[in-house]
Amino acid sequence: MKKIYKTIFALLLTATSVEAQLSLTQSFNQPALGDIYNRKGLDSVGNIPKNTGNNQTWNFSAFTQNTVTLVRTYSNTAAVPSSSAYAGCNLVEDQSGGNYVFIKTSTTPTAQMELLGIENGTVVTFNFTNSAIAAIWPVAFGYNQTDNFSGTANSLLGSGTVSGTLNSQATGTGTLNLPGAVNLSNILQTRITQTINSVLGTAPFQFTLNIQATNYSYYHSTNKFPVVEVEYQKQTLSSITGPTITNTATTRINSAFLVTVGLDNKTSGSEQFDIYPNPATESIIIRMNTSNQQGGSIYLFNNIGAIVKMIEMDQTVNKEKEISLNGLSKGIYFVKVQKGEYSLVKKLIIN
Repeated sequence: MKKIYKTIFALLLTATSVEAQLSLTQSFNQPALGDIYNRKGLDSVGNIPKNTGNNQTWNFSAFTQNTVTLVRTYSNTAAVPSSSAYAGCNLVEDQSGGNYVFIKTSTTPTAQMELLGIENGTVVTFNFTNSAIAAIWPVAFGYNQTDNFSGTANSLLGSGTVSGTLNSQATGTGTLNLPGAVNLSNILQTRITQTINSVLGTAPFQFTLNIQATNYSYYHSTNKFPVVEVEYQKQTLSSITGPTITNTATTRINSAFLVTVGLDNKTSGSEQFDIYPNPATESIIIRMNTSNQQGGSIYLFNNIGAIVKMIEMDQTVNKEKEISLNGLSKGIYFVKVQKGEYSLVKKLIIN
């Protein structure tokens, strides 16, 4: 069941650009329809930085990228029929494989984001009839919000109840050191802690599920989603007939930055593409020369790994694709062409 809870933390809070101190706002930071949050796993070297307070340094520079790729997409309720079971739902986070988080965003009377429920395929479903408030906007260093939630649960072990507490804090400011000698200043650290308790089934076949989780996230002004996340989680499943207890402790470190920076090309030797003009101002043309006739996608990332554009490709060989750069700021970007198992990445300069 470990996938069902980690998403609660990643939904919270992202960064907007403020010179003196990073501040998080609903208009810029709240997940929205069409957003894609793409990141790579990291393997730790030594202690994992999670110190709190002003003017901190968090050093992840020696960490190494692993093969884990995590993608979350945000869609409307029409794309997920079960959304109708969650009152007020207007946004769904799709983790693939039948894993969903159901969200309500609102501007009045309070600008906030609520979590309404979670589905983990056919394993377990939580419906928070008393929702969990994930963020009340705006958010800056010192923010501290606690909310209690409750509702119903259904699982392979039977139906029952769920309750818990979600605490969201903005706990630190400072500098983040990343692999590849990249140092980012004006970082905001958030810490999210959560406890979930669920009673499932009926005696004598009654089970209690307890989840304790903590997430540290590090946000930069140019990226909507965290540059780095560190997730801790422990689950305990017990039966009233005892003494069977199952404990699972997990730690995961993710980086959106490494989606593009330092990413190796994976090709069969015949897959190539060119970008022109480069540097560019208004638009670019991607000229593909490949024997791979699969469909695929073109991604544009900013310099710390946030996806700013995605264009689908049909099955093609030797095709040109024009992409508008309207709305993109000057700077360094990365263009990734993904066709089947093959991917290629090249740098693009917009001036």
